[in-house]
Amino acid sequence: MATVKKSKKKIIVPICIVLVIAIIAGVVFGVSKANSGKEVSLYTIATDDIYESVSLTGEVSAGSVKEYKVATVATVKEVFVKVGDKVKKGDVLASFEIDSLDSQIKSLRSSYNEAQSSYNSSLKAQKAAKKKADALKSEIKATEKEIDRLKNKKPTTTKKTTKKKVTTTTKLPAEDEYPSFDIDDDDITIPDTKPTLPTAPSQSTTQANVGSIAEALAELNKNLSQITNDLNTLAKMTEVITDAITKAMASGIFDSNVIADRVAAAVSQAIKDGVIDVANLLVESDIAVKMIHSAVSAIDFNAIANTVVNSNNVSLTAAELQLAAQQAQYTIYSAQADGTITSAQKKSADAAKQALDILEQQKKEMQDGWIASFDGTITAVDVSAGTQTTAISTGITLENLDAMAVTVSLSEYDLHKVKVGMPVKVTTAYGSYDGEVSSIAPTATGGSKGSILDSVGSMAGISGLSSLTGSGAGVSCTVTIPKTDENIVAGFDADVEIETGEYLGVVAVPIESIKLEKTGSFVYVYNEEEKTVTKTKIETGAVSDSAYEIKSGLKVGDKIISAPESTYEEDTFKVKVIEK
Repeated sequence: MATVKKSKKKIIVPICIVLVIAIIAGVVFGVSKANSGKEVSLYTIATDDIYESVSLTGEVSAGSVKEYKVATVATVKEVFVKVGDKVKKGDVLASFEIDSLDSQIKSLRSSYNEAQSSYNSSLKAQKAAKKKADALKSEIKATEKEIDRLKNKKPTTTKKTTKKKVTTTTKLPAEDEYPSFDIDDDDITIPDTKPTLPTAPSQSTTQANVGSIAEALAELNKNLSQITNDLNTLAKMTEVITDAITKAMASGIFDSNVIADRVAAAVSQAIKDGVIDVANLLVESDIAVKMIHSAVSAIDFNAIANTVVNSNNVSLTAAELQLAAQQAQYTIYSAQADGTITSAQKKSADAAKQALDILEQQKKEMQDGWIASFDGTITAVDVSAGTQTTAISTGITLENLDAMAVTVSLSEYDLHKVKVGMPVKVTTAYGSYDGEVSSIAPTATGGSKGSILDSVGSMAGISGLSSLTGSGAGVSCTVTIPKTDENIVAGFDADVEIETGEYLGVVAVPIESIKLEKTGSFVYVYNEEEKTVTKTKIETGAVSDSAYEIKSGLKVGDKIISAPESTYEEDTFKVKVIEK
């Protein structure tokens, strides 16, 4: 039988034709597919029930905890319990010797009475100072008005009249008019106050001297702090000194030593009369008087007298001097009237009262012994018979382990959702328990505000992400579990789901259908006529673990991409709907 050989050329040609046909078919199919758009599945908007909740993790603890501590030193007479004992409400846990507390209470009560008395005196002084400050304010306005009048008045050219005014103003009292006061020159330093008389002082020089005397009087008040640190005594001392200086200046006395003598005599008399309490002085009374004498004599009153003698307008200078004295007094009385002294005395009295109340409460609790406030278990005992308590001792701790609690931390995004009384589901490794939100702290603690984790988590329907990292601030929330068993143990963690609301029959969208971006929440709405989808912004409301409530942007019957991709480059594009 003969063999027939086929031509290779004849075989290659049909193969090439087949390949060309395949390529053309592929291109046609590809173009057809591209023209039909991206393949997507759709979800039709409908109503649904949304059960909103906040999911967190917290630590289990006893439902009620009472720590018995002693804020003072006391002797323990007997201890009736040990760790692990179960006690009933009203049981005596420990007894004490309390005789030593009576002397402590007596001392504290005396301190409180003194502080309260000082506060009452300070309050009266504040009211009196305000009254004097108001009066001085009116006097200052009147003096300023008089100064303006004198400045605008034409100067008097009669030499005789001017001389008479100078003589009257600078006249010093007779020697027997000075108060008797003995100062030992060896004990104090009196500065050289001999003035250098100017030939013709200008009005600016007069004003400078008047201003300096006002500053000197105000500075004197600050220097008195070296003599006493009691605010009320300082106020009394300042009042006595300022009054003595003002009276001397008003009567035409400008000699620094003479004024210092008068001030020292006034202070000495005030101490003798009990106006200034020597118990509040940092130095002996005679030393205090000498220190005041030295401070006053250092003020250059002679410079003022020199200005008065050489001034062409003695009345104007006298008025300006009077204004300086009034302003110095006003500064002092205003400081007393602003409440600084009274506020300090009030705080002192309140602190003394608080200490007294605490100790009296301790005595009341200890005279009958420590009594169990509720049924529970003793979990700590840090006292023993015959020993003394300390402020840092734990004492005895009583816990109610039959009713447990879980403490969780609410982020700023969950806080507004959770309210006291809301039902809670608590889950441990061994079971689930019904609970209730019992308390929410008034302020946030720990971490940083505005955690980005909580922001992202809230959009995704996940609560408390920041608590997992410890970077977010949180508000402490306590959940109580009234019915427990041995499977829930204090100190272990538990999952908490707080039911924050029911939203029945609302327009809803599955979580996976929403695209979350920095600028908001979006879905891709399907246009059946155009066979396209368009990126559309929506407003969401309540959220469950599977769906969002839609506030705006969608209505029942709308169709959206059920699970949009994150790589879409256009806001509107063609799609091909496929059925799942």
